[in-house]
Amino acid sequence: MKEAITNSSLWENQAMNDGQKSASSTIKMLLETEQELKNRKSAEISFSPPILTRDDAAVFFPNSINTIQGQTGAHKSRLAEVICSALLKNANCTRHLLNFKRNESSPPLHVVYVDTERNLKEQFPAALQSILIGAGYAKEDNPLSFHYTSLLTLSRQKRYAGLNDYLKQLRITIEAPLFVVLDVTSDCIEDFNRVDKSMELIDMLGCSINEHNVTFLCILHENPGSEKMRGHLGTELNNKSTTVIQIAFDKDARNNDTHLLKVTFKKCRSTKRHAPFYVKYSELGKELVLADEIDLTIVENSKKEKASTDEMIDALNLFLGNQERISRRQLLDLLIEKTGASEKTIEERLKGLYETKTKITNSASNTFELAKKRNGRSTEYYLTPILEQGTDDK
Repeated sequence: MKEAITNSSLWENQAMNDGQKSASSTIKMLLETEQELKNRKSAEISFSPPILTRDDAAVFFPNSINTIQGQTGAHKSRLAEVICSALLKNANCTRHLLNFKRNESSPPLHVVYVDTERNLKEQFPAALQSILIGAGYAKEDNPLSFHYTSLLTLSRQKRYAGLNDYLKQLRITIEAPLFVVLDVTSDCIEDFNRVDKSMELIDMLGCSINEHNVTFLCILHENPGSEKMRGHLGTELNNKSTTVIQIAFDKDARNNDTHLLKVTFKKCRSTKRHAPFYVKYSELGKELVLADEIDLTIVENSKKEKASTDEMIDALNLFLGNQERISRRQLLDLLIEKTGASEKTIEERLKGLYETKTKITNSASNTFELAKKRNGRSTEYYLTPILEQGTDDK
């Protein structure tokens, strides 16, 4: 018994010593970081130039995490391909590439494309061809600054380790800065809804941009019917990203997709937020191209038809025509569903109809105007008859 107690005490002492050594190592690292920060903050700080611009506005900076988000089928990957082409663009290439340009004053870099979704026989090779052709190369060319692989052949449980090992190997063999595209990022880990798995990847990205010359572009799906990126991983990527770009189909008056895609800068940590721009998919070149003035005019005109006066009158006759009294909330919901307009637009239309006492004529040629009345805490809307001049209201 005495010997067992002695052995137990030895194990406890050893564990305590190991814990103290670990704590000592951590404290040493934090103190070294503090000293390094003191040195840097005491010197003149020169910020790194962007590695990619668009119309002379900075888009991506070195040693940062960046994200492209969008619904399934919104051409997120094609937008990433155009960006890769711009970074790889050779001197003889005259393509505009949505006006994205590599900053010539920044050091040359290597582009690394890691795919997780497309098949290896047709889809991913076609995407690689698109990147090369966009950059001014032939599909047979193999630029030394372009690297690519797929995690599709690895099981979910092995993808994070495989990605980590692949990036480590590239850092060993390449001295130049790396621009790494993860398409799609949620497929690089076992479960994007698990906090531990998501944070493992986020921590790896964070360590890479601080300890190595690496910049990341993460592609991620949005939740269906929402602008929120999927899972816990999406939430953390949004928090950690320097630049977040959304690509989405623009909507017409009835909230249907148009042929144009709107590219929006949802987050620009290092600059002011840039203005959105519009692109469309070219079936001829199988690529994204800038929308022209005709495209923009057609879509803009389609938006002006949303919840027009005639459409609102027809809807009000439908919902209030039988001397109905409907609460404000219920009427808003009905009109939004009927017209496809936003709540703000519907409220503006109702306000205009009420304040101008617009005539609302039904199928029997009777005329009304929109009225409203408080009923407890709620406001109710209804149609009240317009009396002919000289008629007493008894």
